[in-house]
Amino acid sequence: MHEEPINQDFTDDNDSRESEEFAQLLEQSEDKKPEPRPGDKLTGKVVQINPVEVFVDVGARLELPMAVEELKDAEGVLTVAEGDEVTAFVVKTKEGLALSRSANTAEAGKEALQALQNALDAGVPVEGKITSTNKGGFTVDLGGQRGFCPFSQMDLRRVEDPEPFLNTTQRFKILEISPDGRNIVLSRRALLQGERDEMATATRDALEPGAVFEGQVSRLMPYGAFIDIGGVEGLVHISQISHNRISDPSEMLNEGQDVRVQVVEIQNQGEGRRERISLSMKSLASDPWPTEASSMPAGSDTTGKVTRLVDFGAFVELKPGIEGLIHISELSERRLLHPREVLNEGDEITVRVLEVDPNRRRISLSRRQAGDYTGD
Repeated sequence: MHEEPINQDFTDDNDSRESEEFAQLLEQSEDKKPEPRPGDKLTGKVVQINPVEVFVDVGARLELPMAVEELKDAEGVLTVAEGDEVTAFVVKTKEGLALSRSANTAEAGKEALQALQNALDAGVPVEGKITSTNKGGFTVDLGGQRGFCPFSQMDLRRVEDPEPFLNTTQRFKILEISPDGRNIVLSRRALLQGERDEMATATRDALEPGAVFEGQVSRLMPYGAFIDIGGVEGLVHISQISHNRISDPSEMLNEGQDVRVQVVEIQNQGEGRRERISLSMKSLASDPWPTEASSMPAGSDTTGKVTRLVDFGAFVELKPGIEGLIHISELSERRLLHPREVLNEGDEITVRVLEVDPNRRRISLSRRQAGDYTGD
């Protein structure tokens, strides 16, 4: 039987093409790296830098992000530039895979979360740095775990301006941790209230009429000033702020100002909103009346400022803390229906001292008998 000869050239061409294709596939297979997995230690090239993250090409489908903070030196200067190589570990985050200098980042996160859970169970305060605000409150960095403190839980009073709290480290009480650890609710107010309650107990133990306290102005009202004397608020009535007559507490005091006060009266101690503690600043200040009043004997003329007009006359401040009264009959030679017919509050006038009563602390004055009076 006659066999057809094999076409050697054709066979060689086929073998050559198959060899080339196999070589290309093998080369592609060798070049293609497996996708990175958490825990892998990889070296890649920095391809992009933004204020928050550095993106590194490690040969995967996507560049992996790395926190800029991990690539800064002790002075806060970034130590890499685009094109530089970086060696780091692959870690898993909420957003996906990323790079970190620490191979234990994920494990450390679990440990940190467990430590926070332990603090919640034991009622132990934790420290955190306030990094930003959002619509409802503050974002707090708890050593790698993110917490949230509502505005209403940041201070004992409503926070009007969040700026002073930003980038500060504060102590918080943990109110809640969600099962997945993603939501950690914090309260600074709870700690402050607890501390305030402890202070209040000590303050109430020392409360008695005549006791002196160092306090701080917490609120100003038209009728007086509320003073925090250590977890407890008392009221200094406007008449007890100064020996000088004032029309508004803000003339002498500011919120947050440190003051020294004396307890005048205590009502319903420890009974919540029914508790009333009356305080005085005036009682601790030197009384100018005895000295100043003696310098204005009966029959002498002096100048003063009209402070109040009432139906029966006009009050005149002669010296700081010293007031006298001009009866309406001593204002003018003619009959008046009201002092405003001849005087206005704030007028500077000359008056004659008619009588000084040190026991009743009263000074009677006359305008019409003063030496410079010329009539109205």
